[in-house]
Amino acid sequence: MRKISPDGVWNDFAAQLDEQFAYYQSSWNTLKGADDRKIATENYILTIGVMFEGYVNDLVFAYANRDCSKVMQHLENSLRACLQTVPKAEAAFNKFGDFKQRDHLTKSDLKEILDPEGRNTSFPDFASIEDRANQWLASAHAQKFTNLSAQQRAVINAAIAARNNLAHRSKSSLDRLNVVFNAGALHPTGLKRNVNLIQQAGHYLKARPNNGDSRAIILGRLLRNASEALVH
Repeated sequence: MRKISPDGVWNDFAAQLDEQFAYYQSSWNTLKGADDRKIATENYILTIGVMFEGYVNDLVFAYANRDCSKVMQHLENSLRACLQTVPKAEAAFNKFGDFKQRDHLTKSDLKEILDPEGRNTSFPDFASIEDRANQWLASAHAQKFTNLSAQQRAVINAAIAARNNLAHRSKSSLDRLNVVFNAGALHPTGLKRNVNLIQQAGHYLKARPNNGDSRAIILGRLLRNASEALVH
């Protein structure tokens, strides 16, 4: 049975990012008003943030499909923990039962385990992504996530926070946005905010530090690089 390729997941995501970037640049060049460019920026960041969430879910699934040993171990641990709450059942299982190890789980089996409700997992920050990778993935694959640099983690946190703020427009999401964009690791990138708080994500991200690329383009480029590091 053919397994899902992490490279294939990355290639699909990279193509989508390139498509969105081209559309954003075209929109920017066509639109001249500040408010119009702000809306184009918001749409771009919101879109790539949603796409990144899908990418992470697909990538974890692809890695688990290639090596399901950690998934099997998690299932066994969960079963044994459940049995410990019912001593008679635990005794019966220990005497008559057996946990059969499998070298491969089908895609449908994995879907039932990793995504039983058929919904992508939403991640509030990179730490939660890392936790999920460590929960379900063999160490060689989980290390793709744990080995990211401080700057790559900060970029992913910035993309998630911007996406959430643009989607919800809540005070809490704006507070989180200001915390995340204050990360020291972002300082060399042009994304780190100054002393003043960000009032609107769209205005902040459409601005061009030192008259170069907009912060949205910088964020999109760095998110692309961090996402590729999860595979290559």
